[in-house]
Amino acid sequence: MNYKLFLECRDAYKNGQNVMDLVQKSVPNSRSLAIEIAYDLQAGTYIRDFYNNEEKKRMYTDEGGDILERHINKDSVILNVGAGELWTIALMVDRISVKPKMVYNLEISWSRIYKGCSFWNDIHGASIKMKPLVADMLEIPLPTKSVDIVTSSHALEANGSQLSEIVNELFRVSRDKCVLFEPCYELCSKEGRERMDRLGYIKDVENVVKNLGGSVENIIPITHSSNALNPTACFIIKVPPSYATYEGGSHFTVPGTDYLLEHKKDCYYSIDTGIAFPILKGIPILKSDSAILASKY
Repeated sequence: MNYKLFLECRDAYKNGQNVMDLVQKSVPNSRSLAIEIAYDLQAGTYIRDFYNNEEKKRMYTDEGGDILERHINKDSVILNVGAGELWTIALMVDRISVKPKMVYNLEISWSRIYKGCSFWNDIHGASIKMKPLVADMLEIPLPTKSVDIVTSSHALEANGSQLSEIVNELFRVSRDKCVLFEPCYELCSKEGRERMDRLGYIKDVENVVKNLGGSVENIIPITHSSNALNPTACFIIKVPPSYATYEGGSHFTVPGTDYLLEHKKDCYYSIDTGIAFPILKGIPILKSDSAILASKY
């Protein structure tokens, strides 16, 4: 990451300017970088907002948890993408009577998920196995067909131009369903659609899923959406059928591939590729641009 750009963004954020616009104007084709910087600068504000609006936020997570519960059991492995500060997934899982076997929480901003781990621990402690990781949804560092359910909460929304690529990657790692809580363009008002068009939000999810071989089984409008101009729906998506099923246990991989990573004292290392990925305060940084060539490790 260009540290000078980050300093410019930090000043822009303090002055109330749009950080994502600044990054994308400075660096072409930098949507993921723009999202990472913008959310890193906001780290901690979403947990603070939760406590300032706890009753309203819990109505959303209770509703979402009730839906998610229909699709998991005690053996389920869940991948939560765009995990943010973990309050949403922590409270949805808290609502569920039968807890999943494992929850992976993937977030592109280290600062956000670092903040979120404290929130998760306050709710669940060590009662549910959870692994945080810093990664990009476009290159998930998990083996093909290694999780049962992929879920999200307004994580895909700003990625309209990359929706097909993201959904394809979610399909790669999921062996059953995607249960996605995302804005629904088709349920939106004219004003809301104009806003979503302007911001480059996702739309036409059903056709994208169909073109990739999956099927949308249901679209459930969420009653307790926080923004009428950005209404949430739960997309219940059956992933394309596959004969491949990963049964190798809990492993990270080189992002977007099936090359397994070994957990070393100070990194995750790939014997196949000679690439290492750092670990910061116990959280692995599994992004392609964080890879270190270390063939002699």
